Parts: sequence; C-alpha cells; structure tokens
Amino acid sequence: MVRMQLRSMGWVLAAVLAAGAGAPVRAQDADDQQHSVARISVMDGQVSVKRGDADWVAGVINAPLLADDHISTGPNSRAEVEFDSANLLRLGGTAEIRIAALEADRLQIELSHGTLTYRVLRPSSTNAEVDTPNISVRPTKIGAYRISVTEAGQTELTVRAGDVEVFSPRGSQWVSAGQLMIARGSTADPEFQVVAAPAADAWDAWSDSRDRVLTQSRSAQRVPQGVYGSEDLDNNGNWVYTPDYGNVWQPQVAPGWAPYQSGQWEWLDYYGWTWVSTDPWGWAPYHYGRWFNRAGFGWLWYPGVFGMPHYWSPALVGFFGFGGGVGFGVGFGFGNIGWCALAPYEVFHPWWGRGFYGSAGYINRSVNITGVNIRNAYQNARVANGVTGLSVHDFQNGRGSNIVRPTAAQFASAGMIRGAVPLAAGGAATRFSGRAASYVPRSGSHTTFVHSPQAAAGARGIAGQGGVAARANGGAGSAGWSRFGAAGTQSNAGGQNARPASSSSGWQRFGAPNSGYRNSPYSGSSPRYNAPANNAPSQQRSAPSGSAPRSSGGSASHPASRGSSGRGASGHASSGSHR
Repeated sequence: MVRMQLRSMGWVLAAVLAAGAGAPVRAQDADDQQHSVARISVMDGQVSVKRGDADWVAGVINAPLLADDHISTGPNSRAEVEFDSANLLRLGGTAEIRIAALEADRLQIELSHGTLTYRVLRPSSTNAEVDTPNISVRPTKIGAYRISVTEAGQTELTVRAGDVEVFSPRGSQWVSAGQLMIARGSTADPEFQVVAAPAADAWDAWSDSRDRVLTQSRSAQRVPQGVYGSEDLDNNGNWVYTPDYGNVWQPQVAPGWAPYQSGQWEWLDYYGWTWVSTDPWGWAPYHYGRWFNRAGFGWLWYPGVFGMPHYWSPALVGFFGFGGGVGFGVGFGFGNIGWCALAPYEVFHPWWGRGFYGSAGYINRSVNITGVNIRNAYQNARVANGVTGLSVHDFQNGRGSNIVRPTAAQFASAGMIRGAVPLAAGGAATRFSGRAASYVPRSGSHTTFVHSPQAAAGARGIAGQGGVAARANGGAGSAGWSRFGAAGTQSNAGGQNARPASSSSGWQRFGAPNSGYRNSPYSGSSPRYNAPANNAPSQQRSAPSGSAPRSSGGSASHPASRGSSGRGASGHASSGSHR
C-alpha cells in the first residue's frame, strides 16, 4: 500500500516538474489574464460567425471564439456558446451578439437584437454582463436570465432563476426570479416597468433540457476543475480505468484513427496556431490533458491531475519540420510540418503568448529548431498513425485533408520546433470555416449599448463596494412604469423596498431620488457587484404565474416560441447592427 502511494506521489511530482498534463503548461502572466476563449457548443439551423470586421462565414461546432467575434442565428435557428464550465448563453432565432470582452474573469456581451438566455450554471467568479441598447444586465449568482431586444427596440428581461442587477446611466435596479422587466427609450435615459414574468414556454424548456445535459454529465465529474466541454464525451466514448493514470476516456472511433488528425489548424490572435477538430466531441480532449495509446484499448485521453490549475491551450502537441524545402518560413527550411499528440508528462513547448507573434504569424522571437529523431522524442510517434503532417502550403491555408506521413529517414532527420512556429497564416486559416454563411444579419445604422460602470472601467473583483441597489417589488404590484432619475418618490434607506411613484405615462425612471433605486453610478458613487453565490440551481422550478404585458402601439409583447418544437425564440432584428 505504501509503495502504491509513493508511486502515485511520484507521478504527481513528475507532472509538476515536467509541466505535463495536470500541471499548468506554463505560468499565466498578466497578459494571459486578458485573454480567454469560448466555443460554439450547439448549432441548430443557420448559425453564422465573423471575426471583427471580417466577412460572415458559416459557424462550426467547437470553433474557438475570442473578444470582438460576432455570432448570428437565422430564423428558426439556435446556438449555444460556452465560456467556461459555469457561464454560457443560448441564442434563439434571428439573434445577433458581439463578444465585447472575454478575459479570465470578465465577460461582456452585446445583444443587438433577438433573444438569448444567459445561464450561470455553477459557482463562478466571472464578472459577466449582457448589454442592450436600453440596459446593462449583470447576473449576480447562479440563475437563468432571458433577455430579448425586440423589433421595436425595447429590452425584455425575464428572470427565471436567480437575481440580476440592471444598470443604466441614470442608476440601477434589481430584478428577481419570477419577474419581467421591460425597458425602452434612449441609451442615455431609458424607462422601465417590472411585472410578473409570463409562464415558461418552449424556449425555456429547451434551455432547461440543455441544463440537464450539462449538470448530469458523467464526464464532467471525471475531469479536473477548469476543464469544460467534457459533456460531449458522454455519448461518444467510455471511461475506463488504468493503473497508472486512473480514469481515462476512450473515444468511439474508426480503425486507424489518431488524435489531432480530423480537423485543421486555424490562426487565432495571441494564441497563434490552434487546432479546430471535426470530431463531434473535439473540445476538451484537444485543449486540455494528454493522449496515450494502450494495447487492448487504443487511444485514450488523460484529463490531468485533480486539484491543480488547468488552462486552455490552442493544442497540446509537439511540432516538427520534415522533408526538403527552402524559404517556406522564417528559419524554417522544411517542405512539410508535422505534429504529434503529447503523452502524459512529456515536456511541452508553448508557441503563444506575449511577444511570440505579431499579426498573421509574424514572428517576434527567434526560432528554435533542433535536429532530432522524432520517434525518440515523442512517445506517441512510435504508434501507428501517431504522427500527422501537411505540406507547409496546406498547413498555412487551413487545409487538413492532404495528410503527409514522414518516411523512416525523415523521422530520423526532422527538426523539432521549440516555441514559435515560424509559418505565417494564409487568409483561409484566419476564418472560422471555408463555407459561406447561409444567413447574414441585415445591415443597418450603428447601434449603441448601455455599459455598466464596471465594464467602462474594465474593473474586476469589485464585490462589496458602494451602496445597495433596491430590489423590484414583486408581481403585478409593480405594474407602474419608471425612469432612472425620476423625482418625487420615497428613499430606500435601511434597505426596504419602496413602491416607485408612477409618472404620468405609467413608466418609471432608473435611479429616481427617494424611489428605492440607486442613483446614477456615473455620478461618483461606487457601484456594487455581488460575486455569484454558491447555491445550486433548483432541479424543479414551477412556472411563474402571471402573463406578459399586452402590447399596444409601440410597446413590445413578450417573445413567444416558434411552434411546439421549441426551435428558437422570436426576437427580430432592430434597425441597426452592432459595432
């Protein structure tokens, strides 16, 4: 027993010393904290994406998403975007978002039109917000928050579970589970109404079904904290036990399959060359953990050591050059580039981060290529099909189908790449996919968004600062409309909720003096943000009573689902597209 424990401790120590699976592949510096990666985890129907000011192209499952990326859905379509194991959103039909900020602990989404549900599924330290043309919504704990921007330009926020703080330039307001807030008017001075939420519909039912897939995933229980996307493993393989690595995952694949073979290399800002797999489960096993081959089992994925930090990587491979060629890259004199999945505890040489690259692959650091026998360097290079290669031209242009295998002589005279991969990206490698978008959102005038003061300042870790915002009165009793900044109502001293006075139009203002709503966060008061609470989501939630407010003239009705199938939620394009 003591011998087994010592052996186990030795493996853990080896992982730490070698910076292998289970240990951080490298220490995260301040620049790393300014970058994070999301993924498209579900697509149904027409889903399009674009990077910054690039063209719209067809969406791809497991395509990595960065700050300033856009996602759009066509009619009767839907998509899910995962930011980590706790934070995600789901887009209904005819919706469009921009990821305005995506960092290690900060997330900002701009919704220009359509419907989304933002879900905080587990305890999280992420400061998240969803901005619309009328309000900024900041979830404060585990919950489900449905947000729509209607054809009329109004924002409808339905809180199915949890609590949420809503900001405007004039002040803020709390909305609780079972309540619906409708906000309208200019970005600078919106008005709002809080009423009872309508009953859950087909869109909510589909979102709840996705929650169950994520929370009940058996694979999610077998990966270390910080690894996300593992729910896709449930129906695509089996977990088996090995004496040296514990629980590992065995994919259901065809004979001759090998990891990092079905897919292509794509160029991402900051991260450089990134693997985008066509395997339906191809997120967690290609951006976390390691692969190894075992007789009688085939290829197995080891998720890493528990109890240690795990960071997203664009891939976990060793690169090398082989075959004749001159002048294909800066200091790269080979005609082909190959790669091999790293086995547990093998030394990893990152190729991304501060100072590695400029734009489109320009090398800012010296290139380190060392002659070596690849079979001796990498454990998986000794396995049949364990090494995959492409011509330099195909690699640079995102073409992954013309695989080249090194000969025995090329194995022995290859050049191992340590650090920056000295190949610039062609245009095709900088797009999500080579397929044209089947749906492109209609263009329009520039759309502005309400941003919270935290987003404007780029703040993090601000829990407990400033005063307390009031919670909305529940149900039909809060049927009056308000504006931020309206005068003539009671204060919220002592934290008691006060009924806001109605204006002549029935609407109310955010931040009204003496109304129970906190005054403008831009007027010098320090805003408060509550970190998500560590309460688990309720497995059963009765539908809130009450009905949606009736629409008359310019007011918006609550968006209904499209048919009984639950495919998408209504929410039509407004007159403009976002930045």
